[in-house]
Amino acid sequence: MYLRHLLLVFLFLYATNGNAQPMPVQTVKGTVVDRSIKTILQGATVELVGTTTATTTDANGNFRLEKIPVGRQSIKISYVGYKTIILHNLSVEAGKQLELTIEMDEQVTIGTELIIQSKTNKARPINDLAMVSARMFSVEETRRFAAGINDPSRIAVGFAGVSSGGDDNALIIRGNAPNGLLWRMEGVDIPNPNHYARVGTSGGGISILSAQLLTNSDFMTGAFPAEYGNALSGVFDIRLRKGNKEKREHTFSISTVGVDAATEGYFKKGYGGSYLVNYRYGFLTLMQKLGLDVGDAPTSFQDLSFNINLPLNKLGNLSIFGFGGISNQKTTAFSDSLTFTNQPNKRRGRLDASNTGAIGFVHTILLGKKTQLKTIYSINASTYKEEDNSYLKINGPLISSRNNRFNENNNILSIVATHKFSKHHLLKFGTYITFKHFDLHQREAVNNVLKDKVKSSGQTTLTNYFLQWKWDPLSRFSFQAGIHAQTLALNHSSAVEPRMGLKYKLNSKQFLSLGFGLHAQMQPLGNYFARIRVGNDTVMPNRQLGFSRASHYVLGYSIQLAANWNLRAELYYQWLYRIPVTAGKPSFYSVLNLEDDYAIEPLSNTGHAKNYGLELTLERWWNDQFYLLSTLSLYQSQYQASDKQWRSTRYNSNINYTFLAGREWALKGRRPSSLGIDLKLLCNGGQRVTPIDYYRSLTLKRTIFDLSRIYGQKLPAFFRADLQAEWKIQYRKATGSLIAGVQNLTNNRNAYNQSYNPVTKLIDQNYLMGIIPVMGVKVDM
Repeated sequence: MYLRHLLLVFLFLYATNGNAQPMPVQTVKGTVVDRSIKTILQGATVELVGTTTATTTDANGNFRLEKIPVGRQSIKISYVGYKTIILHNLSVEAGKQLELTIEMDEQVTIGTELIIQSKTNKARPINDLAMVSARMFSVEETRRFAAGINDPSRIAVGFAGVSSGGDDNALIIRGNAPNGLLWRMEGVDIPNPNHYARVGTSGGGISILSAQLLTNSDFMTGAFPAEYGNALSGVFDIRLRKGNKEKREHTFSISTVGVDAATEGYFKKGYGGSYLVNYRYGFLTLMQKLGLDVGDAPTSFQDLSFNINLPLNKLGNLSIFGFGGISNQKTTAFSDSLTFTNQPNKRRGRLDASNTGAIGFVHTILLGKKTQLKTIYSINASTYKEEDNSYLKINGPLISSRNNRFNENNNILSIVATHKFSKHHLLKFGTYITFKHFDLHQREAVNNVLKDKVKSSGQTTLTNYFLQWKWDPLSRFSFQAGIHAQTLALNHSSAVEPRMGLKYKLNSKQFLSLGFGLHAQMQPLGNYFARIRVGNDTVMPNRQLGFSRASHYVLGYSIQLAANWNLRAELYYQWLYRIPVTAGKPSFYSVLNLEDDYAIEPLSNTGHAKNYGLELTLERWWNDQFYLLSTLSLYQSQYQASDKQWRSTRYNSNINYTFLAGREWALKGRRPSSLGIDLKLLCNGGQRVTPIDYYRSLTLKRTIFDLSRIYGQKLPAFFRADLQAEWKIQYRKATGSLIAGVQNLTNNRNAYNQSYNPVTKLIDQNYLMGIIPVMGVKVDM
């Protein structure tokens, strides 16, 4: 293991040898547009801060700065009638041209200069209609945060109010179940973009989306604007970057996670169209062979993603994006006497296989100078296979306890118009229609015989409409109001959801924000088709389930403590209602506690829940080669099922603390180089479980839970430290990086559940993964 790592380091060191070279330079280029409707801004001034290097944007809004020295640089953009922007500490690298899309805000009144840090102020999302509980998710963070393995979900756990329930990357937002999160890409809803994704969840083992393809995106945790529907807890609004339209560039990396290769460039010189393609092959099985605890099943995955940009001149712009991922884990059951006796866990076999993909066609056109029309047609599909089997006796028959096949595919048509009446008024409205096709078959054993729990195929339609208006009467005050409506054709259920938000700037360093919204979400498809045995008949009692609903209330305060320091506080309350719970009898069961899978219960929309808390975020934006992000979340998450008792949800950890920091040093040597060190600490109050009834378990020789204390016990507090170091070297036309990181640096034993062991007659704690090294080499050229 260590020999291979040392060999990797040696090869990298050997490649960096050579004589001293002149300082490498690179091109910084981009486009300057109006933030609201993306009209080009011709004649904007772009200058390199601290130098005389400057240019202006051409008739297409493009600018170009040549021969910029590599390293950290800052540029200033100004345009008459718009707020001046300063982009600090941009990373200019020899291996890849830096291309920026700069969105400028029209100045309502004469005001002070707006300073935006690292492309934009991270306290402010890209979507200007999101005024609370939202922040920009920068691709630079994705690459920098310690041992994040370029996974957007694993980076998001560093934000206020967000945690993860285990080794996967499912996101628990403000105590809500992971499936309350909406994934969106390039303006259209997409299926769960993760490998090893089980049905009924928004997470998985690792993201299908490589950071090579992403640009700055938005992450929202409550009271989101009216354009987003079918979600209760949050929105991950992913945006893709365009390929280089002037030069062909390539990126290759190899790490303990897998091989990642990307290529981008132009179709024809002078045309302006571009392509960007990324392929990744994961081999976590290699980590298993090196003795690392990353699961007990052979593990592999592959994914491909792309973004193609095709300007159509006066007919607007067409882009084609897509992604696809395949992944599986498989273990084989053994029945020979030696294995059966000495390794009882190998009596069981398991298959988990998930495939997900999407493709979208996005056409954008300006209708006059004040209206943008965006039309999207997208197709997506996901499949999941799950099998469990075991031998009950030596050389006996193989008994299947589970055999599931789930297939879903969607055709989506989205039409959205944005009209800017003036610098004070903006209107955005549209519709998106999802044509759903499904084939769901869930079979589970009853007395060692497989029985159908879900068996249904067909199609239905989910239709969404929205209208939202933004009003900026003064430079200090912004207000937005909107309404979202959706209808599910399966059972003709519908929901109407008003939303609003406002932001008031107290002075140049402080502002208050307020948000409110009603939100609704349909059930995972399998919940509608659960088959319940009633006497000699099988019925499907859940076909008429309505939308789960939530009211969000958020009050926020932000203050800039110093030039690069910001403190943010948010107080929130969520009231969830019409939640599916057991119908017909008092029970503790609620779908809010499902981590994944479908609910095989007769359900009715009579449940409730409430999540409330306080979030504090202290952030030092990247400056002088240092950044810091620290959050503290104090919250309660409780639910009421059909027995009318209030209990903690399984996600009610009560406290969540994160600390992320990093420092970069410029190194002296034959070539420009730098060393970056990043640290991430994650802590929470521990996962909720139902206690085990020890004496009944002892008598019956199997795990028996104390159902009088549902989720009444907290496991020990969760703690994990991740550390990462990156050594980056600039060549004349390439940039090389050596990354060495460690997940769970202290090898902390974090429990996630417990079970009764009939052999030892003790209650065993089951733990998450221990220490995991993440090492790799990356080259941009």
